[in-house]
Amino acid sequence: MRKILYPGICVAALLASSVSGVGARQAGGNSVPIDNDDIGGVVTSDKGPEAGVWVIAETKELPTGFSRIVVTDDRGRYVVPDLPKANYQVFVRGYGLVDSPKVTAAPGKPLNLKAVIAPNPRAAAEYYPANYWLTLLKLPDKSEFPLQEQGATAGRSQGEFLKALKTDGCMSCHQLGNKATREIPAALGKFDSGVSAWARRIASGHDGSQMDQQMGQLGRQRALKMFADWTDRIAAGDYPKEAPPRPEGAERNVVITQWDWADPREYFHDVIASDKRNPTVMPYGPVYGLHENSSDNLTILDPVKNSWTQVTIPANPKANLNPGPGGLANPSPYWGEEIIWNQITSGHSNEMDQKGRVWNTTRTRTAAELPDYCKAGSENPSAKAYPLGGPGRGGGGRQYTVYDPKTKKIDIVDTCFSTFHLNFDNDPDNTIWSGGGGLVGWVNTKILDETHDAGKAQGWVPLIVDTNGNGKRDAYVEPNEPVDPTKDKRIGASFYGVMASPADNSVWGSVLGFPGALVRMDPGPNAPETARAEIYTVPWNEPKASGQGFSPRGMDVDKDGVAWTVLGSGHLASFDRRKCKGPLNGPTAADGKLCPEGWTLYKVPGPNFSGDTDAAATDSNYYNWSDKFNSLGLGENVQIATGNDSGALLALVNGKWVVLRVPYPLGFYAKSINGRIDDPKAGWKGRGLWTGWSNRNPWHNEGGKGKSSMAIHFQVRPDPLAK
Repeated sequence: MRKILYPGICVAALLASSVSGVGARQAGGNSVPIDNDDIGGVVTSDKGPEAGVWVIAETKELPTGFSRIVVTDDRGRYVVPDLPKANYQVFVRGYGLVDSPKVTAAPGKPLNLKAVIAPNPRAAAEYYPANYWLTLLKLPDKSEFPLQEQGATAGRSQGEFLKALKTDGCMSCHQLGNKATREIPAALGKFDSGVSAWARRIASGHDGSQMDQQMGQLGRQRALKMFADWTDRIAAGDYPKEAPPRPEGAERNVVITQWDWADPREYFHDVIASDKRNPTVMPYGPVYGLHENSSDNLTILDPVKNSWTQVTIPANPKANLNPGPGGLANPSPYWGEEIIWNQITSGHSNEMDQKGRVWNTTRTRTAAELPDYCKAGSENPSAKAYPLGGPGRGGGGRQYTVYDPKTKKIDIVDTCFSTFHLNFDNDPDNTIWSGGGGLVGWVNTKILDETHDAGKAQGWVPLIVDTNGNGKRDAYVEPNEPVDPTKDKRIGASFYGVMASPADNSVWGSVLGFPGALVRMDPGPNAPETARAEIYTVPWNEPKASGQGFSPRGMDVDKDGVAWTVLGSGHLASFDRRKCKGPLNGPTAADGKLCPEGWTLYKVPGPNFSGDTDAAATDSNYYNWSDKFNSLGLGENVQIATGNDSGALLALVNGKWVVLRVPYPLGFYAKSINGRIDDPKAGWKGRGLWTGWSNRNPWHNEGGKGKSSMAIHFQVRPDPLAK
């Protein structure tokens, strides 16, 4: 365990005072001033004051469950500020400790707390983030690849195996390594081996068929053996020997506020609180969480009243949509035979516009119900250039629904293209971009507001690279056709993440795959006829690049026009097009390797798997966000990634990581990040980030079955005692 020294502190005086419910002003001169709505004091253990540990205050006396979490300073002092009036259960959690007994307290009264040293390293490890437990997973050695198993499409190399494990498969839905996954639940039954237990586990509940299929892609027998060995060793007493570092520096200034919301059966994908282009939109207003496959609800948190409500997202009433899966291959060890998901709209992502309206990507019709304005014969310019509805040119997936907080109504905007992740442009038309089905699509919301005609307001275009090198858009060959020196070439790619650059008129997107890519699209003056794309493959086995990685997922573009993406290899990566030395078009432009010098890779913090591995870290990172306006308080243009297996947000500040850990409940897993500035004159209290718990299984989090998802507000104050 890491030793913590406390120079200059009178430990004897601290230990001499009673530390449960006694005023902080009595603790060895460590005065902790508090207001009437604060709880503050000193945390000590049998070893003295405890620096860098969390003090958690939670209550069930408000309209919904509420908690606020702070970190102690170098003298063990803490202040939990600005608490709503209620009685709180307060306790201490920290690395090297076990949870202290909960103490009932009310704001305005000082409270010293006694931390409890862990009796042994195994007990201490129970509080470690999931990515530390994942270090015990023994990956197949590089020499085992390619895996000789039928159907092992991800078994061509260890890197592709990791991509399927971290980016596309298990860890895109689960926090692999948390207590629920590193142990076999007793309710699953008894089995003759760990392999048999895992085979049954992955075929359970609503997602059983999908999990079972993904195990086949990994190489079923080899993957089952890997997971069984992992949980068998943990059951026999194995634990991670490396301890996480306690929060230091700016990490001790973090204040985390959480609200319970939604039914425990429901899970979220995205959470939005303001307009990403202007985070002063909707100050102190509601926060919106969009459910994915678990329900058709939009959940709305009022953080002022500490309460939440829900509205139902509609589909087209004439659409022939069916609900989600109604049967289970095998009972869930948590929910048994109960059907807990029965959605229709399949919500995914949401964003807020300049009017405070919430745009959601949801399913409102089937592909067979494509509007006529999408098809050949329509006057829509995109339909003329690239009509939909024919063979290989579908128009299903998701469309848009828009919630207006003024009218409290939801309108459908039926798009020809499939929507997925979405973001607004910085243009006067407030254009919203999304990508799916091999197309990039947009809605001019100014035209939509003026005409209420979705057919006139939207457009779409395939991704076409200037391979003939003449600097303009020409006739093109399809992705499966060879390059034609007289024509351009369409690339077979879809945007996953999408963001318009604030530095120019371009739109960027991430492309899944191995090693995957970033794509820049310049719409030109008339996008259906002039849009051109550039593709930049993530450097993998690329000696000219400064780093090697693979498998992008989310992405963003900073205020300088630099594109950022998180990689399944355990990196946050940037691509700066301004660094490119050669031409970015021509006959080889479609292979994506024209500018390896544009890439910079930053390993995310935390441990890695043991042995020789293609991963840089065990952490899994779904999405990233650029804090262009200093919404959090760590500076403008700070890049923040989700730490899905580390239970944190990861902020890259001047090339160094600041880990914004959520210590309680264990299991924090986010898929979206956005900032809101409620009051630019209110200092740290007027700023913060918003996100939510977004794993598919809230019952895997600490608290188990019945624990709901939570909305989270991150703030950074100037010091750990700021009120």
